[in-house]
Amino acid sequence: MDGWTLQRLSGLTQSLLLALTKANMASGSNFWKRARWLALLVALVVLLPYLTSRLLSRGRRIQVRTCAAQVDDFHGRVAGRPLRVACYNIAHGRGVPFDNWNGESKKVRLERLQDIANQLREIDADIVALNEVDFDSSWSHGENQAEFLARNAGYPYWVEQRNLDFRIGIWKWRFGNAILSRHPISNAKSIELPDYSVRETLLAGKKRGVAGFIRLDKTRFPSLPTIGLMAVHLSHRSEQLRVDSAKMIGEIVGDMDMPIIVAGDFNSSPPGFAKSSTTESGQNAILTFDESQQFQRSPAATPALSEMTFPSNAPQQVIDWILVPNALQIVDYEVIGLDLSDHLPVVADVALKAEGDGSAGEL
Repeated sequence: MDGWTLQRLSGLTQSLLLALTKANMASGSNFWKRARWLALLVALVVLLPYLTSRLLSRGRRIQVRTCAAQVDDFHGRVAGRPLRVACYNIAHGRGVPFDNWNGESKKVRLERLQDIANQLREIDADIVALNEVDFDSSWSHGENQAEFLARNAGYPYWVEQRNLDFRIGIWKWRFGNAILSRHPISNAKSIELPDYSVRETLLAGKKRGVAGFIRLDKTRFPSLPTIGLMAVHLSHRSEQLRVDSAKMIGEIVGDMDMPIIVAGDFNSSPPGFAKSSTTESGQNAILTFDESQQFQRSPAATPALSEMTFPSNAPQQVIDWILVPNALQIVDYEVIGLDLSDHLPVVADVALKAEGDGSAGEL
């Protein structure tokens, strides 16, 4: 649960306590009568919507959706072109500032979302992993940002996966990860990651991942009919939690029967990179992925400034990654300079490894 949410909950609690204190000043039975009415009011206004939202949250955690989006003659229609993958933490559409409750009008938020959609069209990826996507949150005026981007960036298929999903009174927090695809998505599954707090998970939700299983065009990719894209957003709270998440993701990927690309905001940089962190025992999430020998990444060595992904207005570190399984390889990689989020989008072209020499071959 983010700091602003906790602050507002704290404010609501203080208001209720103040009301009870004032009621306590009334005499005898009059106090209890008012207290009962106040408790009923709290239940109706706060608890009932909240409990309903939490009961329904599990059933709507994952949704695979489609629309009649207009798909441009994008690069992928050319036979033999690599598969283009992108990841982008869109920061709830708020732009560069940290504050989600920044008072922007719905019109301003939608204009920024349209700018993001235009950039996604320009990037021209086959599949996209998105983080911090609102599906129905008060701070972004209830807009389903995944659907907006899918329709306006030319992606007929998408997956919504909710990390947090709850409502208190008139305020709603419903957001998480999304996958956009220009190829049909046959199925999707939620990827369970370790809890920061069991109580917090029960009360509001937690960071999870989502794996989408995508049927590729046989004329373009005759050797790879299906591929998986796992969109993840690892916790910002501790490297230990990120290491535990990396281990769990590695186990899940190892059990799958198709190549899985893992992409998103990992909140982690490997040792030797700027602002890298480790656990007390010297572990690191990206290093954990490296040691699993399941993936390749770029940048592999000390990054140039042009390869930094965060923060967007003065990049200092690499925390947004596209990890490619060993059956594939990265043939091109780029970080796109934008000011539409506090993160920068990452783009990678990937292809099958050719037999023998390890060079790239056609998918």
